[in-house]
Amino acid sequence: ADKPGPGLLLLHQCNSNRQIYDHLATMLNTAGYNVLTFDFRGAGGKPSRKAQKLTAQQQKDMASDVDTALSFLKSQSTVNPRALGILGSNCAVNEAIHAGQHHPEIRTLVLLSGGTDAEGEAYIKNSPKLPILGVASDEDRDAAAAIKKLVALSTNSESQLEMLSHAGHAASMFAKQPDLEPDIVVWFRSNLSVAGYGLPPAIK
Repeated sequence: ADKPGPGLLLLHQCNSNRQIYDHLATMLNTAGYNVLTFDFRGAGGKPSRKAQKLTAQQQKDMASDVDTALSFLKSQSTVNPRALGILGSNCAVNEAIHAGQHHPEIRTLVLLSGGTDAEGEAYIKNSPKLPILGVASDEDRDAAAAIKKLVALSTNSESQLEMLSHAGHAASMFAKQPDLEPDIVVWFRSNLSVAGYGLPPAIK
């Protein structure tokens, strides 16, 4: 960003790569955020059409990749290391939630078409200071049910559910729902101040 400001990490779904966020990342950067996207290991190049089922090792690698990316993001001179946000799609929803669990400087989550495990659900339920935006398309039944559950578990009064119709899955919803990317920018502006004034203490 032109001035010091918050950092955002955008985590792609398992059948895609970082390029799915090119347009959104540019919008968020214009809005004053330092934005980092990266390919999970093995995800570069041409995206797969099918979402793969992750092995235990792949899940471990993804968590390691997220920790490394967060460390890199916080090390940048224009990033306020106490003001971070994460967006995760599909399989990366779980990684975004666990990153929030382990990094109290993460102030808000945007979750697209995915769910988490029991530990992640418990974290959401016990984090009243963490506002969540959950988005899914109603015909994408499993993902819609997972997102509804996560937002319902949240005890933050600002948490919000955005259900779309016939919009597809995860970040592919951007193409069919042109308002979604601007909605995400507005969400971050409302829940992760660019100015950084009045930042609460780190979320416990």
